[in-house]
Amino acid sequence: MSKPYWSELLEDALPGRVAKPRLSGLTMVIDTGIGVAQMRGILELGAAHIDFWKFGFASASVCPKERVMDKVSLCQEYGVLAYPGGTSLEIAVSQGIWRAYLEALWEGGIRVVEVSDGTIDLPLRTRREIIRAARRMGFTVLTEVGKKWSGYMLPAAQQASIIQGDLSSGAHYVIVEGREGGRGVNLYDEDGNIRDADVEALVEALGPLATRVIWEAPLTKQQVYYIQKFGHKVNFGNIQPSDVIPLESLRRGFRSDTLRLALGITKPADAPAGDATDASRSASPSAPPKPTLWPERTSKPRTDTGGR
Repeated sequence: MSKPYWSELLEDALPGRVAKPRLSGLTMVIDTGIGVAQMRGILELGAAHIDFWKFGFASASVCPKERVMDKVSLCQEYGVLAYPGGTSLEIAVSQGIWRAYLEALWEGGIRVVEVSDGTIDLPLRTRREIIRAARRMGFTVLTEVGKKWSGYMLPAAQQASIIQGDLSSGAHYVIVEGREGGRGVNLYDEDGNIRDADVEALVEALGPLATRVIWEAPLTKQQVYYIQKFGHKVNFGNIQPSDVIPLESLRRGFRSDTLRLALGITKPADAPAGDATDASRSASPSAPPKPTLWPERTSKPRTDTGGR
């Protein structure tokens, strides 16, 4: 029996990471126009850690069709779900072609669609009509709540109401707006700091449905916050392609911020390294804090709200 390679020797400091296909701990990457060769390199290293690959806003419409097809094929090859950003559908809605757009997505090998109104005003009735139509076609349906306007935030109660309605209409997950920069929008201030009270209010209003939220968190400090608050099974969106490996390392407790969480270290050592007090500051790495949203289960919960 061969010995493990050195990079395989370490066990996860935060154990319990679930392999794909999974219902939680999802990672959605935002692609704003990287090359096909670069994308292949990222998938070769990190496809196991990526659930969704989003062509940000309507960026795919600016690229050669053949290269977009190459990217979709790459995602299919590596077991990642490719889809265009919600702005694409908003444009289709504004041009009165959203049904034809859904059909074209399906014919093009896309099996995920995002329904949003970050820019346009989309009546709830139309929003739910699109969700149901996409679900009937067989799409995995993601929706998004929140506006892309700088400094604007929908009240938590209103966001929760939209999320609840979307899920009842057939959405699989709902994305909380954070844009690709993670600054000055919705839950984030101009420096990318998180309004903790607003997160608390949203999660409290959602109750168990909070597990169906994908938090757009492009900044490392935002990712650390959500993992420390909710555990490594939290769902993330708008992760830069180059941040896939760093994020997965955070989830597994392989970076300082989450290693401290796993070991129960709350402050720097007051004594020199190796002093006996080190042991008293650390909890056993085999018993990390449990996530607050995902209780331990013996079987996977259902995430659908009805048949297709």
